[in-house]
Amino acid sequence: MADGRMLADAVGLLSGGTAERDLAGFRAAHPQVRVRLISQREEYDGSLQHALLVKEGDGATVSLSWCPDRALPWPLRGVHRAGEHLLLRVNGVETSVARAVACLDFIWDESRLADRLITDSLVREVMEEAPEPLTDTELQAAMDAFRRARGLLTGGETRAWMDRNRVSHDELEELVAVEASVARLRSRVAAGHVEDWFAEHGHGLDVVRVAKVVLDAGAGLRVPDPGGFLESVERAFADGTARPGEVFASLRREELDPATADLVFGAEPGTVAGPFETEEGQLLIKVLAVEPAVLDDAVRVLAERRIFAEWVERRRSTAKIEWFWGTAERTGT
Repeated sequence: MADGRMLADAVGLLSGGTAERDLAGFRAAHPQVRVRLISQREEYDGSLQHALLVKEGDGATVSLSWCPDRALPWPLRGVHRAGEHLLLRVNGVETSVARAVACLDFIWDESRLADRLITDSLVREVMEEAPEPLTDTELQAAMDAFRRARGLLTGGETRAWMDRNRVSHDELEELVAVEASVARLRSRVAAGHVEDWFAEHGHGLDVVRVAKVVLDAGAGLRVPDPGGFLESVERAFADGTARPGEVFASLRREELDPATADLVFGAEPGTVAGPFETEEGQLLIKVLAVEPAVLDDAVRVLAERRIFAEWVERRRSTAKIEWFWGTAERTGT
């Protein structure tokens, strides 16, 4: 149970007017608890409100907030103007936030956006409880990496990207800082686990380099001779029986279904595997090379991402998730 001194310090933190600046001192004075400061800008009058969540070792959470005299009354906190639910207007046609989420996810039978939003919330929760500010050097390195990844190699290209995406310089720095902080958290979560994870799951990162083609199901399939595979692909594409798409590819074992992976990775280089039935048609694969995964820098990054994804999924399984849109059945996950 929270003791009187800690509660008094918490009230002092919230009432002092500099809660964000003083949070580190509070954490240092009370290392036995996990602390999260919640900040909310009230849309009604623009005032900034804070609440403090104190999580104790037994899992209990104490929630504290403080309201000065003549501040925004409690009943008006969290009130939103009707227009705040509007995301987009095109030629007078309005799109609400609820409609946008429905279009991007559930109408199209995909949950990737919803999953990313939930993951972002879970990650921010951890980063707010244990923040690790970036140094100027780290932020600059992250900014350089951000620009390289998007082909923004000049100042002009960066400014054009910012204008196109309606991003200010401060917003860009915040975006980059978040991306770098997530990468740091990912490394922290995976620290000490990569080698064990690779020993158990590393075979899924084996690589096969292939030439491939997808043929129409009714094309009268004839498996070509390995030596004339590419010539056969050209002819099939020319006569319209081959689907447009990538010919050369590097595939990891985990990207294929188990039965296909066993056949492809078990084939001798220079041989043709298949056909495999797919939604697009019949897939033929010529195996060019098979490379067992080794724990180099690139594979280490992949392993860290897999470990991080598993960590997020564990947190998600115990999280309380509420959607504030759509029907009541969709507000809980």
